[in-house]
Amino acid sequence: MTSWIFAMKQGTTKNLMHFKEPFLRQAEVLQDLYGVARFQNFAVKTKVYAAIASTDTAAQDKYKDGIFEAVLATGFLCNCNQTRTALLMLHLETNYCREVDYYPKTVSKAQDM
Repeated sequence: MTSWIFAMKQGTTKNLMHFKEPFLRQAEVLQDLYGVARFQNFAVKTKVYAAIASTDTAAQDKYKDGIFEAVLATGFLCNCNQTRTALLMLHLETNYCREVDYYPKTVSKAQDM
């Protein structure tokens, strides 16, 4: 479904801002094609969503509402110039395996990392 947006790579000579702009344009196309509901349906199947108390509907809604941007943020980081972000990605992945989630939830926060 999203492989074409995540196939977009920053490259070694393109600065991050010049990568972010077309990445976000492709994200708009993705959102127009599939809508956010598809991502929200994915969100309710995750371990994170399952860990949120079923009585806390506000927290569940917040998680579902932010899932599209969170997926974009992860895709953005994964497709940035890996010679610059390899250690960051290793840190994020290692902590995630330890059930500590430092992954950014927005593309802006991903850019600031």
